Amino acid sequence: MPPSATYTPKNLFRDVLVDDCYQFVRCDDREEFLIYIDGSCLNNGQANAKAGWAFVFGPESYDSEGVVSARLERNGPFGQMAVQTSNRAELRAVLGALRFRAWENEGFNTMVIATDSEYVAEGATYWLRIWVGNGWKTTENTDVKNKDLWEVILGQIELLHDRGLRVQFWRIPRQLNQVADCAARYAAEDQDRDRYRDILWIA
Repeated sequence: MPPSATYTPKNLFRDVLVDDCYQFVRCDDREEFLIYIDGSCLNNGQANAKAGWAFVFGPESYDSEGVVSARLERNGPFGQMAVQTSNRAELRAVLGALRFRAWENEGFNTMVIATDSEYVAEGATYWLRIWVGNGWKTTENTDVKNKDLWEVILGQIELLHDRGLRVQFWRIPRQLNQVADCAARYAAEDQDRDRYRDILWIA
């Protein structure tokens, strides 16, 4: 994924009406779909950092329902407080996309998460297995950052796999991820959120 380095999401995926909304479905495989994700953090690395996340599962031209975004919560999925960072916002976008809908019930067998983040792409496809094998330690024997989100993402990917939906990651150039990027930046300006909360599709 993709078949060659010259391909882009627009080459491989087109707008298709699936049940009640348009989604990005692979041109030559009706059972594969794509979601763009991104995270943004204002004043990243500083005490007053504010982060937002977003994912895009459908085209903007039809309606606004294809874009989902929110401010990054101060607390993680297990309730502990965490520093607002761009990497954490990226992971929150992944988790938001995975849990938004029961994608496996819509006739899909493959979900492609498109990201411009090396941290997300390399972490999900390579480092995650090593971290788990090392007891959630890095190769330098330090604690894995954002372990809580990585743990939940891994569990969700495994759950979807058991339900017949494979999750893949595709690193794309930043210029191909502008819609998700803009939505995440806008969300970072939103009001603070303390409690973690999943955003679920309501038909």
